[in-house]
Amino acid sequence: MKCDILVVGASSAGMMAATSAAEGGASVMLLDRNLGRLQHDANTLFEGMAALSGVRINDCLLRKELDGMRILSPSGRGVTIPAKGYFIDREAFDRHYLRLAEKAGVAPLTGEVKSLRLSGKERRVRLQGAEIHARVVIDASGIASGLSEKAGLRPMRHPEDIAWAMEADIEYPYLGEEMFFQYWLGSMAPGWKATFSPAGGDLATIGVFVRGHGRDVRPFFDRFSKLFQAYKASQYRDIDRMKILSIRRGGDPICAMPGEMVADSLMVTGGAAGQSGLAYSMRAGSICGTVAAEAIQRDDVSSRSLSEYVRRWRREFYWQYRMGRSSLLTLGQMRDEEIERLISGLTGRELLSKGSFLKKAAYAGTKVSMIRPRTLYDLLANLMRG
Repeated sequence: MKCDILVVGASSAGMMAATSAAEGGASVMLLDRNLGRLQHDANTLFEGMAALSGVRINDCLLRKELDGMRILSPSGRGVTIPAKGYFIDREAFDRHYLRLAEKAGVAPLTGEVKSLRLSGKERRVRLQGAEIHARVVIDASGIASGLSEKAGLRPMRHPEDIAWAMEADIEYPYLGEEMFFQYWLGSMAPGWKATFSPAGGDLATIGVFVRGHGRDVRPFFDRFSKLFQAYKASQYRDIDRMKILSIRRGGDPICAMPGEMVADSLMVTGGAAGQSGLAYSMRAGSICGTVAAEAIQRDDVSSRSLSEYVRRWRREFYWQYRMGRSSLLTLGQMRDEEIERLISGLTGRELLSKGSFLKKAAYAGTKVSMIRPRTLYDLLANLMRG
């Protein structure tokens, strides 16, 4: 089999890369070992971030609209941020973008890469019983595949800083009808956050995202589950009887920072490149696919030619990721008592207005690089970017 561009991984970034490349006139294949039964965890999307990234919100993909987020200290003190958000139906979301890719001319394939090698001006990708010759391969296979690393790239600068996650779908009467996401900061989820996301009706998700403590974060999840139930006990009688419907484990490269994203005939996008955040990852995939198609048109798929992807991505997103990393490193140094004092000083105040949220989030982080923030505002404006 031959094609101009082979996208490996039907992640959100992969589907956007495939669609953009096909719309640019390239012949494109999209390969995933689980095509047709995709399972992706990210289900939270904020309107401002979606608009900034060019992602359209379709009503049919939503399970619930929310009014914003609350940032909570270990004791449950909170700060409210009005920023319209959505709990999306991720299965419907994935099916929608896969249909868009196919409509653009992308050929979907089910399979798993066994080997990847450079041969002249193309990549040869071996599958079980087949081989694909592609002028460009785009690795969009997520944080755990290692495909681009095997080809000699180091797509994340700080893979040791991946936040390993455990999330659960839960059920309790009316729990999903709340109107704010909740992000908990502190030792219940060191280095990043614990979350509560209302999904409508009786359904919600809770989870922890932990840095610096290895992949097994079950002890932190159990601790947060008890903390969450104690916090909700006055609002929901017998909340300790909530049902856990399913559990997922994964990782978030929120602090890993993109590294080497191109080589001859090879590009990396999405989680595989440390590009965290659903909307931002999709925009990165779109840039990647567009540049790949342009390189095909020029008949130049060298690393130098494909580096236009890196330049465009950096122009749009580098400083936001850099500031996010700085803020997370700051957060990792803060004790629970410090977080309590900061949030306590802001409790009852409207931290950010809708109009200023994105603008201030884009610039505040330059003041907090590697030092404790003067206010929680500086920290949160960077952390809640995607």
